[in-house]
Amino acid sequence: MSLRPIRILYTIPNFKTAGSQNVLLSILRGLDTKEFQIFLAVEKFPELIPNDVSVSNQIHIQYTGELLKDVKQFSRILKVHRIDICHSWDYKSNFIEAVACRLSGVKYLYTKKNNAWSKRWLLKSILAHYIAYDNPEMKSRFFSSVYLKSKISFIPHGVDLNKFKFEENKFKKTFNLCCIGNIVANKNQAQIIEALTNLPDSVHLKLYGKEDEVYKNTLIELIDKNHFQDRVSFNGFIKNDEIPHVLSQQHVFILASKQEGLPVSILEALACGVPVLSSNSGGGAAYILKEGKGGYIFNSTNELVEKIKLLYRDKDLYNKLRYEATKNVTSRFSLKNEINAYKKLYLKLV
Repeated sequence: MSLRPIRILYTIPNFKTAGSQNVLLSILRGLDTKEFQIFLAVEKFPELIPNDVSVSNQIHIQYTGELLKDVKQFSRILKVHRIDICHSWDYKSNFIEAVACRLSGVKYLYTKKNNAWSKRWLLKSILAHYIAYDNPEMKSRFFSSVYLKSKISFIPHGVDLNKFKFEENKFKKTFNLCCIGNIVANKNQAQIIEALTNLPDSVHLKLYGKEDEVYKNTLIELIDKNHFQDRVSFNGFIKNDEIPHVLSQQHVFILASKQEGLPVSILEALACGVPVLSSNSGGGAAYILKEGKGGYIFNSTNELVEKIKLLYRDKDLYNKLRYEATKNVTSRFSLKNEINAYKKLYLKLV
């Protein structure tokens, strides 16, 4: 190890809409400051950068859209702050950072989180010194070529088990289904509402997350059509610190997404002992729930209905799944495991 702390520059579009903000913050907070000095760069909303990073280490990048100018700008940032490793959490295929790092002699790593792929993604991957990915299916889907397979690591997301933990949750007058995530078409909350038509009136659905007004109106029309005003509620955005308390009031967590990587929301629900029903939206959910470890995959609305009925009626099975859920996350998806994996990778790169 070097005599001074390893200087890592994390890049993320912003701390307002970027989906990985909480994952990144968890890693930052878990690294030993004696070994690593953290810098953080955003493209928008620099005022929202958390206080975890000192003001002198916060960077606001304003790209011009001209490749050469933007590469030079990023290269200057790397040089001024004497960065050793640049770790990108950008969901886009932009390869400006990768080019600048190559020209500046800085190691470039990015974490692949979504299922998008293109020639630009391939170029970004070839330029990268290393790639971490969070969905096991990505290895064969994106990184099987001879140029890439020697510089990849599967690093699944982890959960802070001090924050997300099992709480007693007894059956009440209503059996609460919940979905925590943006209210948008990809999350497919409409499918869950449709499932309610074949479920007892005591089964309710609670939706949490930022709302796309157009899609929300579509859901409201579906609710009105089926007279579900008393069974479906919109509860708005909730902060990450509030999620454990919300989960403690729920009986089943449902993710009906059309496309996902490795959903952190599933892991958080499992850690709190809430059984999960999920679509197989990209392979990540199936990897988490393999062999029924805390929940099940559904492939249709009918399957979703049958799984909900099963958990609603069979209390012994329900309680068994709660136990399996927490055991699954504790053994496979702890935040400590994720942080240690990245720490080893950083040390390997320098």
